[in-house]
Amino acid sequence: GVDYADKSGFYVGAWGSTIKWIKDTAGVTAGSTELDLYGGYKASVGDVAYDVGFLRYEYAGNKLADSGVYGNANTNEVYGAVTYGLFTAKYSHAISNLFGNLNSKNSYYVDLSATFDLGDGYSLVPHVGYQKVKNVDIATYTDYALTLGKDLGNGLSATAALVTTDADKTNYVTPSGKFTGKSSLVVGLKYSF
Repeated sequence: GVDYADKSGFYVGAWGSTIKWIKDTAGVTAGSTELDLYGGYKASVGDVAYDVGFLRYEYAGNKLADSGVYGNANTNEVYGAVTYGLFTAKYSHAISNLFGNLNSKNSYYVDLSATFDLGDGYSLVPHVGYQKVKNVDIATYTDYALTLGKDLGNGLSATAALVTTDADKTNYVTPSGKFTGKSSLVVGLKYSF
């Protein structure tokens, strides 16, 4: 990923990764990369910080619609977040179908988190999120995470997160039977300059 934040409060960024969910969901091979493009504005009013923006999930060349069950996987969202003290609440709203789910425009995601400074460059961030997929009740789920972060100095930081969901075990399953909503450990390394 790469981000640019201007001192005016405006920012843009991109994040990319290889993926398998399109192949796992529909058995189609095209669409093995995800590129997230986003931009927005951050500022504060008194003790309250806010962030508003737009996010595009792009799955270049995806053929999810060829499955006959799903539409195009590309998704557009608008979002807004407020932070007060330790706590942040964020709302994301799909202005297109959500990740290929037909008739799912106006789906949404609510994210609540807190950031605790543990001292010596360590932080602890508990999180709970709720994904509502419009017209696809079995795709709706709640996710939970607990992230330990460490500032390593010189712009480098590391994270380790325990992530789990209550996702439907009959819906979030690949054709080979693998449950994709299981608990996981996610590690990350970030460099800021």
